[in-house]
Amino acid sequence: MSLQSTNFQQLLEPKFRKLFFEAYSEVPEQYSKIFSVKKSKKAKEYDYHVSGTGKWEEKQPSGPIAEDTIEHGQEVTYIHKSYAKMISVERELADDDQYNVIEKLPKALGRGCRVTVEETAISVINNGFTTNGYDGVPLFSAAHPLLRGGTASNLLTAAALSDTSLKIAIAAMKTQTLTQEGFKMQANAKQLIVHPDNEFNALTILNSTLQAGTANNDKNVIKNRLSCVVMDYLDDSDAWFLRDPRLSETNFFWRVKPEFKATEVFDNMVAKYRGYARFSVGYSDWRGWMGNPGA
Repeated sequence: MSLQSTNFQQLLEPKFRKLFFEAYSEVPEQYSKIFSVKKSKKAKEYDYHVSGTGKWEEKQPSGPIAEDTIEHGQEVTYIHKSYAKMISVERELADDDQYNVIEKLPKALGRGCRVTVEETAISVINNGFTTNGYDGVPLFSAAHPLLRGGTASNLLTAAALSDTSLKIAIAAMKTQTLTQEGFKMQANAKQLIVHPDNEFNALTILNSTLQAGTANNDKNVIKNRLSCVVMDYLDDSDAWFLRDPRLSETNFFWRVKPEFKATEVFDNMVAKYRGYARFSVGYSDWRGWMGNPGA
């Protein structure tokens, strides 16, 4: 069938759609390794913080039971934003293309969508040392306020990733991750998240048979304890992070997953193709994360 003005858009659409989604899925997703990916059917999603009760108190025989209260905390709002891009294909280009130019257009559209998703998601971590969150301090802070008084920290003393600094971080995550009541949450790091420049250093520390970075014959006691997650879109090559997926509340909401649609402008024989998606990303709790800005 020839590419007529009334049908060339329809003929190109299936091919373009296939190329769009092929390019979008060229490499495995990274953001979903550190974000809980959920669907949303509303314009916004909300989380809300409340405290639990304090520790139990000893009850005297025939004495009253101590009554406790619940403290109300902060509200976290996820506002879904729309993202889109469009390309136009002229009839003459479709007729005369000898160099697969039109095939590159939907591929570029798909890759652009993928980069947008990854960069927007990781911005939560990239901005985690500087941008205040729901509790008035950044995601990684030494002074997260607790609803029943006091503060807690998930910010590590700046240090390059090493066997020593990683062990300090693992221990700090266990002792410093507190509930709103000030109880230890028994956090247990399962992921070490690094920039690509730190990948092989991280793998050496995690997988060496003997203790990495020393001349000792000590056994590597953290071998296979954590998985290494490399995030290509981290800004700071020195920064590194620990995550406990059981506690982590970094969330990604899909309101509309990436879609591809087309239409034709009849009077000038131009076909228009657009991609569209709508999502939100953020965090509802700092617990489950420890951050080190690096040396």
